[in-house]
Amino acid sequence: MADVNAMEKKLAEYKCDTNEATCLKLVRFPDDLDDDGTTFHPEYSHQIFGDDEVAFGYKGLQIQLYYTAGNLSTLFKVKYSAKVKDTFDCVEVRNSVHTPLHVESYFSIYI
Repeated sequence: MADVNAMEKKLAEYKCDTNEATCLKLVRFPDDLDDDGTTFHPEYSHQIFGDDEVAFGYKGLQIQLYYTAGNLSTLFKVKYSAKVKDTFDCVEVRNSVHTPLHVESYFSIYI
């Protein structure tokens, strides 16, 4: 029984609420990139992450999705402090955060 609790604790370290992990921002001016006051979190993320709105496999996950106000060009960035490397019994780790294309920063002209 103690092994089960230890496994649950270890698994919980790599789970996160995707509503909190996702940061959205509408960028109007270069200074908006550094202004945390313009960042907001989605109310729902089940369309991307499933009904439970939880991502597994990353510790300290932060998903940044920024849009320019004029033409809605996007910057997509994923940060995390650790990625699961251990093999867990009965748990299959899948890549739940995909980048379909190599995304270049459209904000480089402002920096």
